[in-house]
Parts: sequence; structure tokens; C-alpha cells
Amino acid sequence: MFFYFNDLLNVPLHPDESTQIFMSKDVELIINNTSDLYFQKDTQNSIEQNYRLLDAPLPKYFIGLFRIIFKLEAIPFDWDWSKSWTDNQIAIPGNQLLLISRLSAAIFFPLSIVLFALILKEVFKSDNLLIFLSLMLFAFNSLLLLHTRRAMAESSMIFFLLLSLLTLCKIPKKWFFLSSVPIAFAINAKQILIFLILLAIILLFFYFKKHLKNLVVQITLFFVLLVGILFILNPIAWKQPVQVAKHMFNQRMELSQNQAEAIESVSPEFLTNSAPKRIIAFIAQLFILQPSPQEVSNYQEYLNKSIVDYFKNPLHRGLIRNLFGGAIYLVLFLFGLYKSISSLPIKFKLIFLSGFILFSLEILLTLAIPFQRYYLPAIPFTIIFAMIGLEQIIKLIKNSSIRSPIKL
Repeated sequence: MFFYFNDLLNVPLHPDESTQIFMSKDVELIINNTSDLYFQKDTQNSIEQNYRLLDAPLPKYFIGLFRIIFKLEAIPFDWDWSKSWTDNQIAIPGNQLLLISRLSAAIFFPLSIVLFALILKEVFKSDNLLIFLSLMLFAFNSLLLLHTRRAMAESSMIFFLLLSLLTLCKIPKKWFFLSSVPIAFAINAKQILIFLILLAIILLFFYFKKHLKNLVVQITLFFVLLVGILFILNPIAWKQPVQVAKHMFNQRMELSQNQAEAIESVSPEFLTNSAPKRIIAFIAQLFILQPSPQEVSNYQEYLNKSIVDYFKNPLHRGLIRNLFGGAIYLVLFLFGLYKSISSLPIKFKLIFLSGFILFSLEILLTLAIPFQRYYLPAIPFTIIFAMIGLEQIIKLIKNSSIRSPIKL
């Protein structure tokens, strides 16, 4: 953790950090003038309102709370991707503001390690070797070391994903509807975690398939809580919730389309517009490619030195993130994924196997732009299945040695 937090300012800047810090002023507006956050038809072109429609709110709230605690002001200007690095100098936060903003995100990572340890105890029981190896793979995962130390959504996303999975593992059946609380927070950290809703519904049907009345009650309470939390955390919807929900969906679709069109005009080969390409991107980003400090090369010239300095640390590059190490890890993962069908208890099969399949389908069916940070929710699943694969291989070796003793 000393290494993790000591290097916060050495992580290369991402322009989206400026946007999150810029939008963190919403915390002051909630406290002092909440009505300014409500959706207004006559300000549909307002950049702040567009961000409120597009982005999950929790990351900017955490930044804003930390700023208030440390008595720092938000930057008054947003990053403009159409301008040069020089023209965006007014949107680059100072070191103190950047450090505090990154701390508001990074603080979740040690907690995520604890949550992952508790999940591993559920899956591997008393097999301390597998738990230890899994924690090492998680804590020193180079993708997580990069993306969770920025003032963006990824750190809180991983935390609330793991909290949701742990809740699904541990919560008593009669209180299952309360799992909507961490799931709602997860979606408000990053919308890509929306697959957790479907995962919870699958578990609800499994638990209450023979009790229709209880099933209806649980699903009703689940969605009342879920929608209620989504509503509370998004003040933009307080005045016109239905209209705002439509605008949120339309804005997200429009942004994805605009991003795809912009990238296609410059680097059409980067887009994953077919199933085979998306599968290749999925495997490459999770198992082989080094961490990606930037998705596009707009500001390569200005960020190059910080990127080179960051990758001088071999842990930042990833010790096994190459074709050889990635291939071994992929084989362990695929073998564990296959063996989990027979080796995992049915509850864990539903949670982890179904969870991974649902997230994979979400990526493969919807993601045309293979930005590395979109794949991060798969990391805990890949580690668990890789360790199941290792466990099964060790068992096979032990069984074969017992059956074929060495003759002297």
C-alpha cells in the first residue's frame, strides 16, 4: 500500500481526470443550490448537463467530498479534446488538487483487496495457497495499478463490483432484496456494471422458483430500492425522472456512435465491429497487452515522458503481460472456467460463472471501442477461474502420481 499510494502522482495524466475534477463542483451545488442540478430543457447544450446525463455520479462526488475536506477548489474549466495540450493548460489540475482527487479514488483499492479476500474465502474455503496467489494476482495486477490510481471511475467501480458479489454470496435469502443497495452503487460508479441487475434476478429465480409470492415480493422490493437509490444519487432526475431517463439513454447511444465514427475516420482498424474482433480484443486486453495509459494518441508527445517513466517499474508493465505469460494464464483460466461447471457449488456457479458470462455478453454484444478500462470488471472473475484451473491441475497431478507409483 505504501508503494501504491506513494506513486499516485507518477501515474500519467488522463484528460478525463480533468473532467471529473471539473464536475466535482456538483457536490457544492447539492449542498448550496440543488435546483441548479435539475434537468433544464433550455440548457440541453450545457456541457455540465450533458455530463450529468452521461456519466455515473459517484466518482465526481468522492472527488468533491475530498476537495471539501482538504479545502481545495475544483478546476473552473473542462478538458477540450478538440484543442491542443497547450490550449488545455487551464484544465490541468495542480499537483495538490490532482493528488487529493486521485486519493479519493485510490482509497477504494485496499478495501477492494479485503473484499476480494473475503470472496476467495467463500470460494476456496481453507486453501490458503490459492487465496494467497489470487490476492497477489489481484493486488499487483498492472491494469488495476494504473486505472485505479486515477481520478476516474475505475477504482470505485471495482470496489462496488466486489461488494455486490460478496453480498450475493453471503446475504440470507429472506433479505436478498437488499443486494440491490451495493448493485445500485456499483451502477452509479460506472454504468457498465448494469449486468449485476440481471445476475441478481437469476439468483432470485433460483432461490424462490417454488414460491411465486415470495419471488414477486423480493423482485418488487429489489427494484424499488434500486430505482430509489439511482434517483437519489442523480439530482438531475429529481424534477423530470422519466424524461431524464430517456435523455440519459439517448445521450449514451449518441456518444458511443460519435466516438466510433471519430475513431473510424482516423483508425478504422481499432474498432471491434465484429464478434471475432471483439473476442480477440477481450483476450488481448485481459491477458496479454500492457496497461494502456491513453486510449488515443492526441497528446502522445506531451505524455510520452511520464509514460516512459511510469513503465520503468516492471510491476507497472506487468510481469506476465506478454504473449508467453498471457498464454499460460489464459490456459489456466479456460481450464478453470470449464472445470468450474462441475467443481463449484451451484450457488457459486450462478454467481461467478453466470456473472462472467453476462459481463462477457455485454462486452461482446455492445462494445465497439475496445478501451482497456472497459474490461476491468472481468479481472476478479479471470483470477478466480485461473486459480480453479490451477487447483484442478494440481489434483490431476496428485491423482496420477498415486495411481502410478514409481517402481525401484
